[in-house]
Amino acid sequence: MSTLPFRLPPLGAVLLRRRAEALAALAGAGWRPWAPPFDLDAERRRLLNVDLSEPELSWPDPAGGLLAVARTETDREGLVVVLEITASVPVAARTLAAALLPAPGEPRVGGGAAAREWIWGPEADSGGEVEGEPVRLWVCAEQAYGDRLWAIASVVRRGDE
Repeated sequence: MSTLPFRLPPLGAVLLRRRAEALAALAGAGWRPWAPPFDLDAERRRLLNVDLSEPELSWPDPAGGLLAVARTETDREGLVVVLEITASVPVAARTLAAALLPAPGEPRVGGGAAAREWIWGPEADSGGEVEGEPVRLWVCAEQAYGDRLWAIASVVRRGDE
């Protein structure tokens, strides 16, 4: 897959922003406020990780149902430091990285046939920054879930020097 099945704003519009600003940036890209669909069964809940956490936004599938969900986490100052996206379909990890990071470089790759992972960030000497803070992008595709996308973009906080 060479294109994303959903749109995303630049990471700088989401990470290290107030939650309201981050959600507005995602909504501006076409994401909708989360409302559990009536037909969301247990299998689809697991596929979208909705059984583990409550999403804030969703991307509708043109064929019906949900294609992806998103949620954020904030630090003590109320700034978004994590953006998690789970899609019910496979998404090429490099395509996602190119959409989020200006020059992602090469990831650190791991896992096997059952679960593969790609990591962009300080540990891979690749990735990007938001407001001078390094960003890590972790992407996973699990065979048990049809290689659906599970991705977490997070700010890598540096310790006091």
